Amino acid sequence: MNRIKGKVVIITGASSGIGEATALLLAEKGAKLVLAARRKEKLAEIVTTIREKNGEAVYKETDVTKPADNQALIDYAKEIYGKIDVIFLNAGIMPSSPLSALKTEEWDQMIDINIKGVLHGLAAVLPDFISQKSGQVIATSSVAGLKAYPNAAVYGATKMGCA
Repeated sequence: MNRIKGKVVIITGASSGIGEATALLLAEKGAKLVLAARRKEKLAEIVTTIREKNGEAVYKETDVTKPADNQALIDYAKEIYGKIDVIFLNAGIMPSSPLSALKTEEWDQMIDINIKGVLHGLAAVLPDFISQKSGQVIATSSVAGLKAYPNAAVYGATKMGCA
């Protein structure tokens, strides 16, 4: 039994890595995808690849650090597909440096994307999941959220927030 076929799945951070790989796999299994990231050219390429293999996908340029972008993504998914079954909050960044380098701008970016981006996505989708009495939320964590790694203190802290 294919439990994925026909499900409407939003994937943030879908322009590369885990997000892109997940989109391609779910498309093969028949999911209806709404792909989101900041790099719309990459999203367009992925959607083209999915459609060439008879999959169903659309994309929306989205900056997860902006609550309005998250809400626009949810609204777009509902406009296209009428509902949302799953949101995969996958957007993230992982700059690497020792704390002593004091790259506070990178720290802020990691917090804004890796933690606040997840929370903004939740805030946007939960009212719909509550009203439809169904929905699944998946968020990407990392082993770095459970174990310390050199030059990854802030990243690890942000991933612990998603564990």
